[in-house]
This record gives sequence, structure tokens and C-alpha cells, in this order.
Amino acid sequence: MSDQSQDTKQKVMGKINEIKSNIETFISDVNVADVKKSINAMVKDAQKDFNKLVDKDLDSMKKKFAKEKEEIEKKAKKFLDDHQKQINALQSKVEKLIKATSKKQPAAKAAAVTKKAVKKIAKKAKKVAKK
Repeated sequence: MSDQSQDTKQKVMGKINEIKSNIETFISDVNVADVKKSINAMVKDAQKDFNKLVDKDLDSMKKKFAKEKEEIEKKAKKFLDDHQKQINALQSKVEKLIKATSKKQPAAKAAAVTKKAVKKIAKKAKKVAKK
């Protein structure tokens, strides 16, 4: 039995030495610098792909914000135009009232009526602005 166990030990030691020599040859064949270069190349490629995705998302967000900005500007311009029309209409009414009152009444009364007309118009403008 001892011969058999001795043979087994030698076979195992032979296999271990063979594996050791295979590993040493593999390590000597593989250059660590090449491995580093290939890893760096993979990292750079991954970074480029990531940057492309981020840039694509940024472009889509920029387009979305530009579109929303245009819509808000259009709504604001329409709102201001509508109020400008109302203000112009009120201004013309004030001017008509001033002309009408100045022709009918003396200068002192015309000034008093004008102040009243301006106050009325101011109240109407406040109501319009609240709407």
C-alpha cells in the first residue's frame, strides 16, 4: 500500500508541477501593459458611449424647454395685447369725456369732472387687471 500511495503522491506532485509551469508560462506570455491598455480602451469606449447618451438627453431637454418657452411667450404676448386693447379703449373714452366736459362746463368744473372721470377709469382698469 505504501508503494501505491507513493505513486499517487508522485502523480499529484507531477500534476501540480505541470500546472505551475503552465501558469508561469501563461503569466510570462501575457504582458500586464497590454492588459492595462485594453482595459483603458474599454473604459474610454464606455465613457464615449455614456457621453453620447447624456448629450442626446440634453439635446432633447433643450428642445423641450425651447418649445415650452415659445408657448409661454405666445400666451404672454396675447395676454398683453388683449390688455393693451382694453387700455386703449379706456384711454379713448377718457379723452372723449374730457373733450365733452370741457366744452360744456367752465374750466374749474371741467377739471373736477376730469378727475372724476380719471378715477372711474382707474377703477375700471383695476377691475380689468383683476380679471
